Amino acid sequence: MAAVTPATLPLHERYAMSYARAVLSRPYIFTIIFLVANLFVFMLMWESSGMKYSVLWTAFPEEVLLAFGAKTNYLLRFKHEYWRFVTPIFIHVNLIHIMINMYSLWVIGPWVEKLYGSAKFVVFWVATGLAGVVASYLTVVPGSRPGLLTGFLIKPGDHPSAGASGALFGLIGVLFVFGIKYRRELPEGFKRAFGTGMLPVILLNIGIGFAAQGIIDNAAHMGGLLSGAALAAVVSYKRPGMPASVTIAWRVLQIAALLLVLLSFSMVARNF
Repeated sequence: MAAVTPATLPLHERYAMSYARAVLSRPYIFTIIFLVANLFVFMLMWESSGMKYSVLWTAFPEEVLLAFGAKTNYLLRFKHEYWRFVTPIFIHVNLIHIMINMYSLWVIGPWVEKLYGSAKFVVFWVATGLAGVVASYLTVVPGSRPGLLTGFLIKPGDHPSAGASGALFGLIGVLFVFGIKYRRELPEGFKRAFGTGMLPVILLNIGIGFAAQGIIDNAAHMGGLLSGAALAAVVSYKRPGMPASVTIAWRVLQIAALLLVLLSFSMVARNF
């Protein structure tokens, strides 16, 4: 019986193996950094809540959420606290909320960072998260009476909103468009995982959003999803075998995105 070696495999299988090996060997340091940052902020919020176990399963007090940068239209519009467009991407309301989002980041984040590189990943995360918060801001209509369909996006109350799910939906949008845009060059396994393979994830979450209107900020999810899809439509990824160098423009955008996050949280510390 002859052993099967890469040289004896069909050409398409050798291509798939080399493609997967090249992509999977890439680092995903900023996925880990963002995961740790979210957990660190969560621990600070728990400490500020008196480290009561009850708030882990219900929700942090509203004053704690607002102190750490949750979004409300009132504070943005009338108090001009514009850092609240950024800080909600890194704060969560309870333990279940952060567990779901951080598990999703751990599953999805490495793929986007490996495919596009750390610089683009950072820009994607901050830009789509910001787009989600903006979408949430624009869909608060006080006093409105939205129906079943319009209630999916429109919110009649200006309640504190927070969470990384807008940015996570942004990453889903990136992978969805990536799989469609590059379907002709992707190995079969990548085609099944991305592109149309992301549709069940998207449709399931939309279904959950309809069922949990008033609890889930669907506008933030859709804002992140659409902005991620738009970015992936115009941004190229790091093909296997291509030089690993990053253009100055993307490095500048990465640094600017990180500085924006740091500046936003410095404003939180300064004000509270």
